[in-house]
Amino acid sequence: MPARPASCGARATRPGAPAPDDARRGGRDGWRRVGSHAGPRPFPMSTTRTVLVALLALLLFWGVGAYNRLVRLRSAVGASWVPIDAQLRRRQALAFELTELLASDEARPAMGDAVGTAMLQTVMAATRQAQAAADHAQGRPTSAGAIQSLGLAEQVLEGALRPLRVLVETRVDRFDMQATLERVVTLLSDLQETDAQIAFTRRVFKDAVSDFNAAVHELPTRLIASLFGFRPAAALQAATPDRGPDSQIASSFGDRA
Repeated sequence: MPARPASCGARATRPGAPAPDDARRGGRDGWRRVGSHAGPRPFPMSTTRTVLVALLALLLFWGVGAYNRLVRLRSAVGASWVPIDAQLRRRQALAFELTELLASDEARPAMGDAVGTAMLQTVMAATRQAQAAADHAQGRPTSAGAIQSLGLAEQVLEGALRPLRVLVETRVDRFDMQATLERVVTLLSDLQETDAQIAFTRRVFKDAVSDFNAAVHELPTRLIASLFGFRPAAALQAATPDRGPDSQIASSFGDRA
């Protein structure tokens, strides 16, 4: 009996070939496998790395803030130095003018002896020393060495002016020319006012230096200060001037007039 022909809807397949459905499934699986190796997937940032990046950013922001604070405090020291430098130079100029006047012929009857001459020479030398120290400290208010040297020179000048004031007060009656004595009293009064201004500006400068030094020495700002060359500053130390003789001279001059 002859074999029945295959159905019209059935497809002929070679022996051993995969079924069409299996081929389609295999094709899709193969596509998936090939697609999975097309390129590396983004590696998610771990929690530890995130924390480290955040800490580094925080440290950077803190360092910038600490540096800006040191710069601001150093600028405050420089700003507070300007008025005290002006007053110190004014006192030096007044002391120089006073000694020249007392050493002139008009004041010779009062200051021409050995004691007066020696005292005037001492004041003149102290004035020159203070002027040189002020020039050395010019533009260097945060230099501890320059400010300390200036402070010592100003102490010497103050110490030389005090006995000169007392000596002039005790020799008011020796001045022959009233105009000369009046000029001496005016200079001594100007010195007294300048001393008061120096005392005030010195306190302002000292406060600015204290704030700057506190920032330089505190941890962890000290690390930034050391890295960028911020050094502690020095306050201007000076003896307290004695202003008593000035009023006595003015009183003596008033009685004489």
